[in-house]
Formats: sequence, structure tokens, C-alpha cells
Amino acid sequence: MPAESPIPVSHSLTQIISKSTVFPATKSTLPDLKLSASDLPMLSCHYIQKGNLFLRPPISFSDLLFLLREGLSRVLTQFPPLAGRLITDANGYVYITCNDAGAQFLHANATHITVSDVVSPLHVPDCVKEFFALDRMVSYDGHFNPLLAVQVTELEDGVFIGFSVNHAVVDGTSLWNFINTFAEVCRGVKLITKQPCFTRDSVLISPAVLKVPADGLKVTFDEFAPLCQRMFSFSKESILKLKDRTNNRKKLNCYTNGEINAVEVMGKESNDPIKLSDDSVTAIIGNWIRNGVVTKPEPLPEISSFQSLCALLWRGVTRARKFPDSKTTTFRMAVNCRHRLEPKLESFYFGNAIQSIPTYATAGDVLSHDLRWCAEQLNKNVLSHDDTMVRRSVSNWEQDPRCFPLGNFDGAMLTMGSSPRFPMFDNDFGWGKPVAVRSGRANKFDGKISAFPGKEGGGSVDLEVVLSPETMAELELDPEFMQYAKNCLTFFLRLPDISFTNGARTSIKLKKSSKIPENSNRIATFATMMIEMLPQDLPFTIFVPSEIAFDRDLRLRVNDSLVGEKANDTYAILTRVLSFTVVPWKILSDSVPYNEEITCDSLSGLKLFVSKDPNDEMLIVNRIGSKQVDLKKNEIVIHVMDGVIMEADFELSVRPDDDSDQDLEN
Repeated sequence: MPAESPIPVSHSLTQIISKSTVFPATKSTLPDLKLSASDLPMLSCHYIQKGNLFLRPPISFSDLLFLLREGLSRVLTQFPPLAGRLITDANGYVYITCNDAGAQFLHANATHITVSDVVSPLHVPDCVKEFFALDRMVSYDGHFNPLLAVQVTELEDGVFIGFSVNHAVVDGTSLWNFINTFAEVCRGVKLITKQPCFTRDSVLISPAVLKVPADGLKVTFDEFAPLCQRMFSFSKESILKLKDRTNNRKKLNCYTNGEINAVEVMGKESNDPIKLSDDSVTAIIGNWIRNGVVTKPEPLPEISSFQSLCALLWRGVTRARKFPDSKTTTFRMAVNCRHRLEPKLESFYFGNAIQSIPTYATAGDVLSHDLRWCAEQLNKNVLSHDDTMVRRSVSNWEQDPRCFPLGNFDGAMLTMGSSPRFPMFDNDFGWGKPVAVRSGRANKFDGKISAFPGKEGGGSVDLEVVLSPETMAELELDPEFMQYAKNCLTFFLRLPDISFTNGARTSIKLKKSSKIPENSNRIATFATMMIEMLPQDLPFTIFVPSEIAFDRDLRLRVNDSLVGEKANDTYAILTRVLSFTVVPWKILSDSVPYNEEITCDSLSGLKLFVSKDPNDEMLIVNRIGSKQVDLKKNEIVIHVMDGVIMEADFELSVRPDDDSDQDLEN
């Protein structure tokens, strides 16, 4: 392995300190591997860019670099193709030659960036793009460049390990198996647990030749279009709630596990205008059982959690794009073909074994039908993609060999890639598992979605959503979508920087609605503190208690609750109340219809039921009336309530003791 070479200073936020080539510890004996009908279409795609964010390890950075460089050399002996190059023979067939040419290894410095700087912003910051090498490189260029680059970026309090890998050589399954194995080797594991399989004897290995233009291949989308990228997190509980909704589990019939539910029948009968006696109902049920009149309905297909989430996203983005009903929309899902083929491929077959399944529906159908209908369209296509369909797709490609047309060509497409089943958080290189997964600039366009497992595991999911800025802004205001997205208070909230004079604090100035009386130019000090915990440039709605409500329901008083040790308790209470009373989009009183109740989840997940009083147009939330509505501060909508909205358990914990109150009053 050659010595590191210094890199000239640039004006980039992330500084490349050194770059070197890492060779396999032992020479490869693997023959050239022919690219398959699943590999070749990826030659026009960017290199895959995926990486892990870690807290800073308890060793020097020079020792860390040595550990990773040596580990990479050893793991390349298990994955010889990643130390090779692409070659094209005289017949036009493309191969990976396992010639031990080596992988690229880079050391970068970004010590002005913290772990929080990476994970806390609402939208993925641009600095993440600089954590990856071989940026914007097309996979066809693997003829002349390394097939793998590993960039280790030093942060102020952490480290980011970014992988750039040729997409014609690996798919997600192969990539994460390599990264997992790399981490095992660095931890000192002697026996590799998931050996890659390099056989090339399946239907995917095609005699067709992909014709390449003389000037090479290019991506099929606009690399420089303005985009907005955000990580939406969905907790295990939220995913389960969404799946239950999609599968209509609250809609019970007379059968439960194949048996007649007498309670259900009795309940229906009790609401019937024609009343029957209890003896009559018993007789009817007995006759049903004896005569077999009641038959068990055909069970509906189970919709998976992930298909439910995809359907939710499809609806939300379609609404955000504001299409006419007749516009055809497309939702593409990449599926793993390893287990769909007969005979099956090995689970850790190395290479691409994926195909793209499109599902089409008009915008009118997506939005006029319920969530289950959308999920069923996805479900039917995924279930039908069996061995026959995989082979048919290969055959169709062989009739017209071409690169995969990646992009959003009619403005109405969504493309789902990656998988929440990939072991992205299993990469412990010796000092602990990662705190986050992020991707680079590669293969990003309006409508590109990547699914990651949530950090907490247990079925939680993170969606990396890339949209045009205007579509993203609309999606972030979509009630149906946002009610399931997890809102991390630790990322959103900031404790106010408060200075006190004799226990008092100056109020913020608010823009008033025409509905607000002229003397309503001040809100409670505690309400002001809550509002200032929120980022001022993002859309929120907050239902803050009035000054009287803070005193009456929480016993918070400016003159004594912010003094000495009481201040910490007060901050804790305000933060909890904030989580119950904030919704991550704008709800103006005009948007609440008369004689209807809208529901939404607060940041804590507390269900809020919002309606409007027809007499004075004030809002009512969880039976608490408002005193003022539609106040605004920057992007935040503020409604002042005549009470405190809170969960029952929290209410019990802060409820004043009646006896002590009586003593104070006396």
C-alpha cells in the first residue's frame, strides 16, 4: 500500500487531508465476473453513496485511520471485486476483473462540524454531501476508476465513514453485507458470518450486449436541479397504527378468529329500530349456528407495514404536487429478486439482483380512494412479481438492452429504493454502533425516496425524502402524512435564553388577527417562553394556555416559579406542556369547518380534537375553549386557550393538592 499523498488546500467546508490506495491483504484468485442483466442497467447511475455517523471513538484519530485502513485491506480479500475494475471485451460484454488494483481511502477533516449539526436540522444539511468521494461519478467510469472509495471524515465530536461504491457492481444487499463484514474485521472477528457468493450461473447472466455510446454513459436526470431533502422518522408505534388503519382492523364483523361474535350481534341489534327480545336474539344466533347461514367472509390480503407507509407517502406527495385528477402518477419500488427466482439465489449473492416495479394510478384515484386502496395497488404488484415475472423482465430487457431510466420524467413519479430491512445500524467497528445513516448526493432527483431502519429498531423506519422545494413545503403541511411522522423534540426545541428583572420578562411582539380585541397585545410570560423554544422559521401551531390557565391549572406564577431551584422545574413543565400543545403544521381557525371535528397528533403523540364554536368562531381543542386565535410570530400560528391541554397522567402529576390550596387561600 503506497504512502498517503497530501492534497492541495481548497475552500471546501470539508478538507481532504490525504488520499491513498488500499490493496487486498492477499491476491485474488477469483475469475472475471460478467455483469448481469440486473448489473448492466446501472452503468448510467451514480456510484451508491451511503455512510454511518458515529460518536468520536476513545482512540486517537491516527489510530482510528490505521485500524480502518488495515481492516479494509483484510476485508478486500473477502470481496475481491471491490478492489478490481470494469473491463469490456471485444464482443461488448462487461466484466469485473478482480485484478487487485485497489480501493481508494481518504482522510477528511471537518472539525468545525458536530454530530448535532448533521442530525439536528430539519432538512439534511449540504455538508453531508462532502462526506463522500467519487461524487457524481457514473458507474461506467469504473473502467478507469476504483470501484470502491472509503472516506473517513473527522468531526468535532464524531466521525463519519462514507462509502462510494459502483452501482453496476453492488446493490443494497451486497453493499451492506460488505460494510457489516468490514466492521466485523475491524472488531477482530476471525470467522466471517455472511460470506458473499460470486457465482454467475443464474438467468440474470444474459447473452445480450448493452451498446454504449462512443462518449460513454451519463445519468438520465438533471443533476443540478434544486432539491430539498428531509429525513422523516416513523416510530414502531406509529407504523403499527398506520398498518392497523390500512388493514381496517377497527372495522369488526361478526367473526373473530372464525367464530360468531355474539356481543357484536347483540350490539348491532340494540341499535336497530325494530327491537327484539333477548330470547329472540338467542334463538336467531342458535339458528345461524345450526343452519350454517353465516359464512366466513373471504379474508382480505394483509398489507405490510412498509406498503402502508409507501401508500401514505404516495397520497401525501400527490396532494402536495397539486395535480389534476386525470394526471397519471407512478410509484416505483425496487424489489430483491434473490428469493423470487427458482431456484433461489444465495441470500448474499454479490451483485445486483433487483428489479423495479411500477404501479400506476391517476391522482384522482390516489386521493379519492382510502389509504388501503393505494396500498392494495402496491401490494398486488409486489406479490405478483414471482419467478415468472423476474424472467419475463429479463427477457424484455434482452429484446432492448438499455440503461435504467432513473429520474422523474413527467413530474409525477416516486421511486423507492433501499430497505428498512438492511442492517445499517449493525456496523460496530470497535467503539459502538452508529447514531445515524446518511447518503450523499448520488442519484438524487425530485421524487427519490430511500428507506432506512430507524435507529431505535423494533420496526421503526426512516424515510429519506427528496423533493422539489415547493413540493416538500406542501408535504410538511400535510395533516395525514405528518400525523404519523415522529417529531424529535431534542432536535426541534431550544431552551430560551432568558434574562429576568425582578422575576419579570418582556413579552414578544405578535402580529394580531382582525378577530383579536385591541387590548390583546400581550400573552403570558410562560406562553412566550414556550413559543421561543420552537424554531421560528418552521410552520407550527401551538395552543398555549392563557396566563390565568397557567396559574389556575399548573400553579405557575412569574413572581415565584422562575426563582431559584423552581426555575428548573418550571422549564421541565413547560417543555412537557409544549409537547402536548404543538402541531407541526399551520392550523388557522378559517381552516376548521363548522360542525366538524378535525383530529391531529401533537409532538408527543397526544390526539387533539379541534372544532369551532359557531357562535364566536373561537376554537375548541379537547373540550378547552380558546380566548384568542390566529396570533402569529414568524411561521408559528398561536391560539391562546382557556386551559392547559395535557395527557391524563401528566395532569395527575401536576394537579395541585386541594388541601394545600385551601391552606394558601386561608
